[in-house]
Amino acid sequence: MDEGFSFDLSAAQWRRNMTDEKAYVHALATRLTQALPDKARVEFDRHLFAKEETVRSIEVEFDNTLYRLRFDKRHGISTEKAKVVRGISLKTDTVPFTEWLSQLSSELEAYANENASARDALERFLFS
Repeated sequence: MDEGFSFDLSAAQWRRNMTDEKAYVHALATRLTQALPDKARVEFDRHLFAKEETVRSIEVEFDNTLYRLRFDKRHGISTEKAKVVRGISLKTDTVPFTEWLSQLSSELEAYANENASARDALERFLFS
């Protein structure tokens, strides 16, 4: 067995790319759904004459925790973390985006260390 998997969504990288929130959120959504199709869900805003879709929300759900990111052009990014039991959200907290990224990174790292196929998908995510 290896020494473990390290995963970092990198708040520092986010700050460097902050000038284009829409592109960053779209890239994050694409990579999370590719790496974790059974854990991540993305909802898009689709406009009739728009050339591209805009990510409205990203949800990544683990056993007892749901991470939710919402995005709109007017208000930007908002992030939440919810405690979930048997599919019911018991408590939802608004979390600053950089803290949300850090907590999601930790959760992804723990999940990957427990699940070999998730580790392989996340390694592809990191090195793509």
